[in-house]
Amino acid sequence: MAKAKKKKAGMTMLAWIMLAVMAVGLILSVVGIFTDWITTKGEVLGGLVSGDSSQTLQDLFESQSDFRELDEDYSIKYFDITYTCAWITLIAVAAAFGCFLVGGLLKMKLLKTIGMIAGVLAIVAGIMAAVFTALMGKEMSADAGIASATTSLAVGCYLTLIGGIVGGAGAIISGASK
Repeated sequence: MAKAKKKKAGMTMLAWIMLAVMAVGLILSVVGIFTDWITTKGEVLGGLVSGDSSQTLQDLFESQSDFRELDEDYSIKYFDITYTCAWITLIAVAAAFGCFLVGGLLKMKLLKTIGMIAGVLAIVAGIMAAVFTALMGKEMSADAGIASATTSLAVGCYLTLIGGIVGGAGAIISGASK
């Protein structure tokens, strides 16, 4: 009987598909970081006057920096951890994508392992960014009887969350496949 020859081709079709999935997750994370992160809806006199505004992470960062110049103890509650988790999500998805691309082309198993770890980190950090953004929005919301303001997650936060989950899942699936 003839023995089956072992295939020595580079990356498998599943690895290429998961690499494309990680690329989509990376794109979603990048777009999410730079678009509106939170939305504030205000209302006065029971809805007689209302308005909406949105802020990106950079807007929030600059706002906090401006207020810290006046009062060094000032901080938007939960902003620092939200900002950190959002950037960790983006960096982890990029690292997973890079590790799997280079590791797949050079057949390095160490990069595959690092890519899987980065994928898990991307998922966790994406979820934490959304959770801390929701907590920050709860702190920023106010109700003073005749006037109220409600702060909630905007499209950027959702895109970063989805990008972290998609990119991280792609890394885990690709790393777990043989």
